[in-house]
Amino acid sequence: MTTTIAVVSLFLTVTLSMGGGLYEILVIYPGWKHDVNPLTLRARLQSSGQILAAKRFWPIVSPAQILLSVINIPLAWNHAGGGQACWLAAAVAVFISRLITFSYFIPVMIRKIMQPENIEATRLRAIVKQWITLSPLRLVFEIFAWIMLVVALMHL
Repeated sequence: MTTTIAVVSLFLTVTLSMGGGLYEILVIYPGWKHDVNPLTLRARLQSSGQILAAKRFWPIVSPAQILLSVINIPLAWNHAGGGQACWLAAAVAVFISRLITFSYFIPVMIRKIMQPENIEATRLRAIVKQWITLSPLRLVFEIFAWIMLVVALMHL
């Protein structure tokens, strides 16, 4: 029972994160990623919904994901039944994705992109371009983890 609850909980947070990430890439990022200007970026982040997502959605989903991945890694490691390899691979992928998110994406968003007034325009454009280019790569981890969790759930 604990196994199923742990896997399903991780699966649900990965599903939320994957959906939120796709929504941001397709709907929110286009509202602020072009013509980056230190004087207007904050307003564009606000009008695009990026600031709301950063304050209301991600502070719930991201910590839940890293916590659940930390719980799921030892459970999967010690699981002797079917789906163990897929479950472990998914939990590790989620953990790596969240480590990358907490070590790069969140600090850059909070300290630089959301405070554009303190950064020279050319440097800000480079920061935003790099962030926007790298951010969708996190979905690779999410999609991989989601598929692995589906397979694990089928074999538990």
